[in-house]
Amino acid sequence: MKIAKWIAAIAVMAMCLFGFAACGGSTNDEGSEDKVTVENPVKIKCDNGVMLGKTENGVTSFKGVPYAKPPVGELRWKAPVAPDPSDEEKECYDFGYTALQYEWPTEPASSFPKNEDCLTLNIWETEGAEQSEEAKPVMVFFHGGAYGWGGTTDPMYDGQHFIEANDDVILITCNYRLGLMSWADFSKVEGGEEYTDINLGIRDHIAALQWIQKNIKGFGGDPDNVTIFGESAGGWSTTALTISPKAKGLFKRAIAQSGGLPVGDREEAQAFAEYIMEASGAKNMDDLLKISGEEWMKLDAEEWIADECCGAVIDGDIIPEDMDKAIKDAADSGIQMIVGTNKDEWNYFREDSEGDTDEEKFASWVEGMDEMYKEAYEEADKEGKAALQELIKYEEKNVPEEYAKDKDVKAALAKSGFVTETWRYEILHFADRYADAGGDIYAYLWEVPSTRDNMYKSAVHAIELAYVFNNLEDDIYAGEVDPETAKKAQEAWINFAKSGDPSIEGAKWDNYKTPERMTMVIDKDKWECVSDPSKAARELLAIAYGDEPYAVW
Repeated sequence: MKIAKWIAAIAVMAMCLFGFAACGGSTNDEGSEDKVTVENPVKIKCDNGVMLGKTENGVTSFKGVPYAKPPVGELRWKAPVAPDPSDEEKECYDFGYTALQYEWPTEPASSFPKNEDCLTLNIWETEGAEQSEEAKPVMVFFHGGAYGWGGTTDPMYDGQHFIEANDDVILITCNYRLGLMSWADFSKVEGGEEYTDINLGIRDHIAALQWIQKNIKGFGGDPDNVTIFGESAGGWSTTALTISPKAKGLFKRAIAQSGGLPVGDREEAQAFAEYIMEASGAKNMDDLLKISGEEWMKLDAEEWIADECCGAVIDGDIIPEDMDKAIKDAADSGIQMIVGTNKDEWNYFREDSEGDTDEEKFASWVEGMDEMYKEAYEEADKEGKAALQELIKYEEKNVPEEYAKDKDVKAALAKSGFVTETWRYEILHFADRYADAGGDIYAYLWEVPSTRDNMYKSAVHAIELAYVFNNLEDDIYAGEVDPETAKKAQEAWINFAKSGDPSIEGAKWDNYKTPERMTMVIDKDKWECVSDPSKAARELLAIAYGDEPYAVW
């Protein structure tokens, strides 16, 4: 990734609880492994067992449901394998283990018990949904975390409040392999000739969607009306799945929140494998396989392995080599999309930067942006360099008066605006390509700001999650969440999942097409579809990069 080690570990923290369990191993919401007892559980027959769920406040949940065999032992670094058929009852009362990762302050899931046996999903539905005569639309969420962190145990992704407020859909969240367990290509390593299945995180998503196709009817869901959605890295996954031939037919619609399509070359996955070899001291695959999950987490924290993670790469299988054809094929298949960004995405990363004090974090944040601007500037030609200089001046004028009084803060926010607009340009470039290929796509620009001072009271990265999930108290980004805006956001997302039209009462949402680029601007007091709200920055970046956007990630 081009976001260098300034966004690396703030410190090597104490490792969280770690445990091993057979298939279906789970932990409760507080991270302990105490057994939960449920009277009269809801029982749903699935291919791999009878899943037992519990009902609370009119919502029935099934947590820690295994959708693949545990990727351990001989299955480590291999494509996910469908679970064996079974009639065994499985208590699905608690979340499954979080994928291996080291602790990260802004990733709450990283403090929960972790294990390689992490391929589980969670289902929330209104009580009695399995008996409904009419099948419900299904919404499947993939979490973010730069492909190195995160998990469904994050309180932000708990579906209880979402279904309490919205009884007309089924919500599913999915764990998947991360970091060193997911994105490396070991095929060039001694003994690694059989380890050719790369892009394991995306393969895990596909396995989860395949399980859903086979089993969701029993829960009252409609396998022919599945919408996938994800934020940040989960947004990358959502876009990748949209253009992946291996995911064809597994879903109908997709919502990519602050996503895009940042795919690299296979050589990047091989370079990541080399970094893992060097960091671990391993000489061959046998050495790698002997290292335990607990040891890997310690090495990850000490060597910052996840920070070198490359993410999805073009492999000619999961991610096609001909991207134009892949986008055209996705558009022709009828997959409907929403893509969107937040107005001030990069302001979030000030708090996420290295340092023990606010001053140190600020300095690290600025240093990282300076490095990124330098790299972006060097990639542009003479005319492009002039355009980037104009973009910085443009962003300086947009710094709120409250923060413009401090010249250092003003300069930093202008640079943050540059990075945000560069990232947005990359995302909208994909939207342009999808629309031009005939795809049915919508776009949004989230402008509802955070109330937090450390987020510069701006619409930062991830701020919309609290609104979409209706978890108004479990947020570290948004501060005070406006309940009415949350209702509208859920209405839009659910309307899209139901019908493919995200319009809400009082706000018609127009399709995104070039050159108009109609975009729903989401603010607290007004939802309005306007033409090309990022036009000034977009046109300057078009001069600098044209059809080859600078990749922020």
